Amino acid sequence: MNNSPFFSIVIPTYNRAGFIRKTIDSALSQSFQNFEVIVVDDGSTDNTEEVVRSIDAQKIHYYKKQNGERAAARNFGAVLSKGQFINFVDSDDLLHPNHLDVATQFIEKNKTADVFHLGYEIKNDIGKLRAINNIRSVNDEIVNGNRLSCNGVFIRREVLLKNPFNEDRALSSLEDWELWIRLSARYPFLNDNSITSTIVQHDSRSVMTADTSKIKTKVDRFVHYVINDEQNRKYYGQRLNKAVASAFTYASLHLAMANESKREVFHYLWKGVKTYPGEILKKRFLVIMKKLISH
Repeated sequence: MNNSPFFSIVIPTYNRAGFIRKTIDSALSQSFQNFEVIVVDDGSTDNTEEVVRSIDAQKIHYYKKQNGERAAARNFGAVLSKGQFINFVDSDDLLHPNHLDVATQFIEKNKTADVFHLGYEIKNDIGKLRAINNIRSVNDEIVNGNRLSCNGVFIRREVLLKNPFNEDRALSSLEDWELWIRLSARYPFLNDNSITSTIVQHDSRSVMTADTSKIKTKVDRFVHYVINDEQNRKYYGQRLNKAVASAFTYASLHLAMANESKREVFHYLWKGVKTYPGEILKKRFLVIMKKLISH
Protein backbone atom coordinates (compact mmCIF):
# COMPACT_ATOMS: atom_id res chain seq x y z
CA MET A 1 0.00 0.00 0.00
CA ASN A 2 1.31 3.46 -0.92
CA ASN A 3 1.31 5.72 2.14
CA SER A 4 2.89 8.68 0.38
CA PRO A 5 0.97 11.97 0.62
CA PHE A 6 -0.76 13.34 -2.45
CA PHE A 7 0.38 16.93 -1.75
CA SER A 8 3.53 18.36 -0.24
CA ILE A 9 3.09 21.86 1.16
CA VAL A 10 6.55 23.43 1.30
CA ILE A 11 6.89 26.46 3.56
CA PRO A 12 10.23 28.30 3.29
CA THR A 13 10.78 30.66 6.19
CA TYR A 14 13.29 33.14 7.54
CA ASN A 15 12.71 34.95 10.84
CA ARG A 16 8.93 34.66 10.71
CA ALA A 17 8.34 33.32 14.22
CA GLY A 18 5.50 35.79 14.71
CA PHE A 19 3.63 34.64 11.60
CA ILE A 20 4.44 31.01 10.86
CA ARG A 21 2.18 29.47 13.51
CA LYS A 22 -0.90 30.84 11.74
CA THR A 23 0.41 29.71 8.37
CA ILE A 24 0.99 26.15 9.58
CA ASP A 25 -2.36 26.05 11.38
CA SER A 26 -4.10 27.08 8.15
CA ALA A 27 -2.32 24.25 6.32
CA LEU A 28 -3.28 21.69 8.96
CA SER A 29 -6.93 22.79 8.81
CA GLN A 30 -7.46 21.51 5.25
CA SER A 31 -10.64 19.58 4.48
CA PHE A 32 -8.54 17.32 2.23
CA GLN A 33 -6.08 15.62 4.56
CA ASN A 34 -3.71 13.58 2.36
CA PHE A 35 -0.70 15.90 2.56
CA GLU A 36 2.53 16.66 4.35
CA VAL A 37 3.95 20.01 5.48
CA ILE A 38 7.66 20.61 4.95
CA VAL A 39 9.00 23.66 6.77
CA VAL A 40 12.40 24.78 5.50
CA ASP A 41 14.00 27.16 7.96
CA ASP A 42 16.45 29.17 5.87
CA GLY A 43 18.85 30.00 8.70
CA SER A 44 16.48 31.93 10.97
CA THR A 45 18.05 33.74 13.93
CA ASP A 46 14.79 34.17 15.87
CA ASN A 47 12.76 31.47 17.65
CA THR A 48 11.17 30.05 14.50
CA GLU A 49 12.40 26.55 15.33
CA GLU A 50 10.85 26.69 18.80
CA VAL A 51 7.50 27.80 17.38
CA VAL A 52 7.41 25.08 14.71
CA ARG A 53 8.50 22.28 17.05
CA SER A 54 5.82 23.28 19.55
CA ILE A 55 3.13 22.25 17.05
CA ASP A 56 2.15 18.65 17.70
CA ALA A 57 1.30 17.28 14.27
CA GLN A 58 2.81 14.27 12.50
CA LYS A 59 2.26 15.90 9.13
CA ILE A 60 4.94 18.52 9.87
CA HIS A 61 8.58 17.93 8.90
CA TYR A 62 10.99 20.66 10.00
CA TYR A 63 14.42 21.21 8.45
CA LYS A 64 16.91 23.96 9.15
CA LYS A 65 19.59 24.90 6.64
CA GLN A 66 22.18 27.59 6.03
CA ASN A 67 20.65 30.75 4.61
CA GLY A 68 20.46 30.64 0.84
CA GLU A 69 17.36 32.74 0.08
CA ARG A 70 13.84 31.55 -0.72
CA ALA A 71 14.56 29.89 -4.09
CA ALA A 72 17.16 27.61 -2.52
CA ALA A 73 14.83 26.87 0.41
CA ARG A 74 11.99 25.92 -1.93
CA ASN A 75 14.24 23.65 -3.99
CA PHE A 76 15.55 22.07 -0.79
CA GLY A 77 12.00 21.29 0.31
CA ALA A 78 11.03 19.97 -3.12
CA VAL A 79 13.85 17.42 -3.07
CA LEU A 80 12.70 16.18 0.35
CA SER A 81 9.03 16.08 -0.62
CA LYS A 82 7.07 12.85 -1.15
CA GLY A 83 3.86 14.22 -2.63
CA GLN A 84 2.75 13.91 -6.25
CA PHE A 85 2.15 17.67 -6.36
CA ILE A 86 4.09 20.40 -4.58
CA ASN A 87 2.57 23.65 -3.35
CA PHE A 88 4.75 26.46 -1.98
CA VAL A 89 3.33 28.69 0.75
CA ASP A 90 5.06 31.76 2.13
CA SER A 91 5.41 31.66 5.91
CA ASP A 92 3.29 34.75 6.51
CA ASP A 93 0.34 33.77 4.30
CA LEU A 94 -2.80 31.71 4.93
CA LEU A 95 -4.51 28.79 3.20
CA HIS A 96 -8.28 28.52 3.23
CA PRO A 97 -9.70 25.17 4.39
CA ASN A 98 -10.75 24.30 0.82
CA HIS A 99 -7.32 24.96 -0.72
CA LEU A 100 -6.29 21.34 -1.28
CA ASP A 101 -9.86 20.20 -1.89
CA VAL A 102 -10.22 22.60 -4.83
CA ALA A 103 -6.81 21.50 -6.13
CA THR A 104 -7.84 17.84 -5.88
CA GLN A 105 -11.04 18.43 -7.82
CA PHE A 106 -9.11 20.37 -10.46
CA ILE A 107 -6.63 17.51 -10.90
CA GLU A 108 -9.47 15.00 -11.20
CA LYS A 109 -10.96 17.07 -14.03
CA ASN A 110 -7.58 17.74 -15.65
CA LYS A 111 -5.76 14.45 -15.18
CA THR A 112 -2.77 15.41 -17.33
CA ALA A 113 -2.19 18.73 -15.56
CA ASP A 114 1.46 19.31 -14.66
CA VAL A 115 1.19 22.85 -13.34
CA PHE A 116 -1.79 25.01 -12.43
CA HIS A 117 -2.77 28.04 -10.38
CA LEU A 118 -5.69 28.81 -8.06
CA GLY A 119 -7.07 32.26 -7.26
CA TYR A 120 -6.14 34.22 -4.15
CA GLU A 121 -6.83 37.41 -2.26
CA ILE A 122 -4.59 40.07 -0.72
CA LYS A 123 -5.38 41.43 2.73
CA ASN A 124 -3.85 43.82 5.22
CA ASP A 125 -4.73 44.35 8.88
CA ILE A 126 -7.93 46.15 7.91
CA GLY A 127 -9.31 43.70 5.36
CA LYS A 128 -9.31 42.63 1.72
CA LEU A 129 -7.37 44.84 -0.65
CA ARG A 130 -8.15 42.92 -3.82
CA ALA A 131 -8.79 39.49 -5.27
CA ILE A 132 -6.88 37.88 -8.12
CA ASN A 133 -9.53 35.66 -9.66
CA ASN A 134 -9.85 36.81 -13.26
CA ILE A 135 -6.89 35.17 -14.98
CA ARG A 136 -7.91 33.74 -18.35
CA SER A 137 -4.72 32.11 -19.63
CA VAL A 138 -1.50 31.91 -17.63
CA ASN A 139 0.48 30.89 -20.74
CA ASP A 140 -0.59 34.08 -22.51
CA GLU A 141 -0.73 36.52 -19.61
CA ILE A 142 2.44 35.67 -17.66
CA VAL A 143 4.67 37.72 -19.99
CA ASN A 144 2.60 40.81 -19.19
CA GLY A 145 3.65 40.69 -15.54
CA ASN A 146 3.47 38.37 -12.54
CA ARG A 147 -0.06 38.15 -11.17
CA LEU A 148 0.45 34.66 -9.76
CA SER A 149 0.93 33.80 -6.12
CA CYS A 150 3.28 31.02 -5.02
CA ASN A 151 0.48 29.96 -2.67
CA GLY A 152 -1.76 29.30 -5.66
CA VAL A 153 0.68 27.33 -7.81
CA PHE A 154 0.72 23.53 -7.82
CA ILE A 155 3.47 21.70 -9.71
CA ARG A 156 3.84 17.99 -10.34
CA ARG A 157 6.93 16.90 -8.38
CA GLU A 158 8.92 15.47 -11.30
CA VAL A 159 8.23 18.61 -13.35
CA LEU A 160 9.59 20.85 -10.61
CA LEU A 161 12.68 18.73 -10.06
CA LYS A 162 13.44 19.15 -13.79
CA ASN A 163 12.68 22.87 -13.62
CA PRO A 164 13.75 24.18 -10.20
CA PHE A 165 13.73 27.75 -8.97
CA ASN A 166 16.75 29.79 -10.07
CA GLU A 167 18.91 30.10 -6.93
CA ASP A 168 20.76 33.25 -7.97
CA ARG A 169 20.41 35.34 -4.79
CA ALA A 170 20.49 38.56 -6.78
CA LEU A 171 17.25 37.47 -8.49
CA SER A 172 15.35 37.09 -5.21
CA SER A 173 11.69 38.27 -5.35
CA LEU A 174 11.64 37.81 -9.13
CA GLU A 175 12.67 34.15 -9.03
CA ASP A 176 9.06 33.00 -9.02
CA TRP A 177 8.10 35.05 -12.09
CA GLU A 178 11.17 33.76 -13.93
CA LEU A 179 10.11 30.18 -13.18
CA TRP A 180 6.47 30.74 -14.18
CA ILE A 181 7.65 32.01 -17.57
CA ARG A 182 9.96 29.03 -17.95
CA LEU A 183 7.20 26.58 -17.07
CA SER A 184 4.72 28.35 -19.34
CA ALA A 185 7.12 27.94 -22.25
CA ARG A 186 7.21 24.17 -21.63
CA TYR A 187 3.78 23.11 -20.31
CA PRO A 188 0.13 24.10 -20.46
CA PHE A 189 -0.10 26.27 -17.33
CA LEU A 190 -3.74 25.76 -16.32
CA ASN A 191 -5.73 27.75 -13.79
CA ASP A 192 -8.89 27.83 -11.70
CA ASN A 193 -9.93 31.23 -10.35
CA SER A 194 -11.46 29.86 -7.13
CA ILE A 195 -9.95 31.85 -4.24
CA THR A 196 -8.27 29.45 -1.81
CA SER A 197 -5.49 31.44 -0.10
CA THR A 198 -4.62 34.85 1.31
CA ILE A 199 -1.49 36.93 0.93
CA VAL A 200 -1.06 38.91 4.14
CA GLN A 201 0.40 42.37 3.62
CA HIS A 202 2.41 43.74 6.53
CA ASP A 203 5.21 46.23 7.06
CA SER A 204 7.96 43.62 7.40
CA ARG A 205 7.05 41.67 4.27
CA SER A 206 10.27 41.17 2.30
CA VAL A 207 8.98 41.59 -1.25
CA MET A 208 11.30 44.34 -2.38
CA THR A 209 14.42 45.95 -1.00
CA ALA A 210 14.93 49.72 -0.86
CA ASP A 211 18.53 49.19 -1.97
CA THR A 212 18.49 50.72 -5.45
CA SER A 213 21.58 48.85 -6.63
CA LYS A 214 19.89 45.55 -5.76
CA ILE A 215 16.74 46.58 -7.60
CA LYS A 216 18.71 47.29 -10.77
CA THR A 217 20.73 44.08 -10.50
CA LYS A 218 17.60 42.03 -9.80
CA VAL A 219 15.84 43.27 -12.92
CA ASP A 220 18.91 42.99 -15.12
CA ARG A 221 19.40 39.36 -14.00
CA PHE A 222 15.74 38.60 -14.63
CA VAL A 223 15.95 39.97 -18.17
CA HIS A 224 19.14 38.01 -18.78
CA TYR A 225 17.65 34.69 -17.67
CA VAL A 226 14.35 35.17 -19.47
CA ILE A 227 15.70 36.14 -22.87
CA ASN A 228 18.59 33.66 -22.84
CA ASP A 229 16.38 30.63 -22.26
CA GLU A 230 16.10 28.89 -25.64
CA GLN A 231 12.66 27.39 -24.97
CA ASN A 232 11.34 30.78 -23.81
CA ARG A 233 12.44 32.30 -27.11
CA LYS A 234 11.06 29.39 -29.11
CA TYR A 235 7.62 29.51 -27.46
CA TYR A 236 7.13 33.25 -26.98
CA GLY A 237 9.22 34.80 -29.72
CA GLN A 238 8.76 38.58 -29.77
CA ARG A 239 6.18 38.32 -26.98
CA LEU A 240 9.11 37.99 -24.54
CA ASN A 241 9.56 41.73 -25.04
CA LYS A 242 6.43 42.20 -22.93
CA ALA A 243 8.10 40.51 -19.96
CA VAL A 244 11.32 42.48 -20.45
CA ALA A 245 9.41 45.76 -20.70
CA SER A 246 7.33 44.93 -17.63
CA ALA A 247 10.50 44.18 -15.65
CA PHE A 248 12.00 47.53 -16.64
CA THR A 249 8.93 49.52 -15.57
CA TYR A 250 8.79 47.40 -12.41
CA ALA A 251 12.32 48.61 -11.68
CA SER A 252 11.34 52.19 -12.51
CA LEU A 253 8.45 52.09 -10.04
CA HIS A 254 10.51 50.66 -7.19
CA LEU A 255 13.38 53.04 -7.87
CA ALA A 256 10.89 55.90 -7.62
CA MET A 257 9.55 54.48 -4.35
CA ALA A 258 13.13 54.30 -3.06
CA ASN A 259 13.64 57.99 -3.95
CA GLU A 260 16.23 57.27 -6.62
CA SER A 261 17.12 60.15 -8.95
CA LYS A 262 14.63 61.13 -11.63
CA ARG A 263 17.24 60.30 -14.21
CA GLU A 264 17.46 56.65 -13.12
CA VAL A 265 13.69 56.30 -12.72
CA PHE A 266 13.11 57.70 -16.20
CA HIS A 267 15.95 55.59 -17.64
CA TYR A 268 14.19 52.32 -16.72
CA LEU A 269 10.79 53.71 -17.63
CA TRP A 270 12.05 54.65 -21.09
CA LYS A 271 13.70 51.24 -21.51
CA GLY A 272 10.38 49.61 -20.76
CA VAL A 273 8.32 51.75 -23.13
CA LYS A 274 10.95 51.46 -25.85
CA THR A 275 10.96 47.67 -25.54
CA TYR A 276 7.17 47.42 -25.59
CA PRO A 277 5.11 50.61 -26.10
CA GLY A 278 2.06 48.96 -24.55
CA GLU A 279 3.56 49.69 -21.11
CA ILE A 280 2.13 53.22 -21.32
CA LEU A 281 -1.37 51.71 -21.05
CA LYS A 282 -0.64 50.18 -17.65
CA LYS A 283 -1.67 51.81 -14.40
CA ARG A 284 1.97 51.45 -13.34
CA PHE A 285 3.03 53.96 -16.01
CA LEU A 286 0.70 56.62 -14.61
CA VAL A 287 1.90 55.98 -11.05
CA ILE A 288 5.53 56.38 -12.15
CA MET A 289 4.76 59.59 -14.03
CA LYS A 290 3.03 61.06 -10.99
CA LYS A 291 6.04 60.23 -8.86
CA LEU A 292 8.39 61.78 -11.40
CA ILE A 293 6.35 64.97 -11.45
CA SER A 294 6.01 65.23 -7.68
CA HIS A 295 9.59 64.16 -6.88
